[in-house]
Amino acid sequence: MEIVIAEQGAFRLEPVITAEEARGRASAHKASAFGTLSRLFARPKEGDIAISDLGLCYLPLWHAKAHLRFLYDRRELYKVPVKTPHVASVSVGPDDHAVASGTIELPVVEHCERDERKELWLDGLSDQPMNAQPYLQASAIPVDLDEFAPEDAKIVAPTVRASAVVRALLGDDLRPTDADAVKEERVNVECIDLYLRPAFNFKCVWTEKNKTADLTLDAVTGELQSRPSAAMAAVGKLLKPETLFDLGAETLNVIVPGGAIVLKVAKAFADKRKT
Repeated sequence: MEIVIAEQGAFRLEPVITAEEARGRASAHKASAFGTLSRLFARPKEGDIAISDLGLCYLPLWHAKAHLRFLYDRRELYKVPVKTPHVASVSVGPDDHAVASGTIELPVVEHCERDERKELWLDGLSDQPMNAQPYLQASAIPVDLDEFAPEDAKIVAPTVRASAVVRALLGDDLRPTDADAVKEERVNVECIDLYLRPAFNFKCVWTEKNKTADLTLDAVTGELQSRPSAAMAAVGKLLKPETLFDLGAETLNVIVPGGAIVLKVAKAFADKRKT
């Protein structure tokens, strides 16, 4: 199998929601940071929970697209009905085929072509697919991961690497398992990009119950999420491309079913994408 991988890219998404708007929304939903059970049994009042700003952060979001093409042959036995009664056998070409239960079995070779495209947006922390539609409307600014270190924001490093994204994109049924002879098997990973989506973080303190929780508001979609403090522990100043984009031939032979992969880097794809 030949896998062609485009040059990888990284982008920063511009916030759509301001810090002031984010704080207003977070304050209105601060009780949700402690979960449904806590609210049911304790029912905190508006003044019981204090909220403070933790600032802007960037959360990782992966985007990958691929074009798969397979040409292969498959042997099959076709059961062909014989409508005329009293037929004992049928000649097809030089071969005779006996009639059994009103049919003949005809060995054939099917010439198959499988051509499909796949696309995936994956949360770089939870490893779960995401709805990308809101992010497509935001401005995306190219960044150099070796140098991207904003003074007014933190960066949350992905726990999901590029190799795992490619594995999720291609799936378990990558190769045709019923092929008897493969003539062509080619996978073009047309993009494998890391997007850094902005989010505002807030700390909620419920003093009476001695509880704290983090509340995160997506600065593009406005969605609120409560996160345990440990989820924000992997915060770094710089991201290491050589670690995140682990797309060498040895890695792909491990994660892609079947192995024996010829890896190529297609800079032409990246150039086409940029234009």
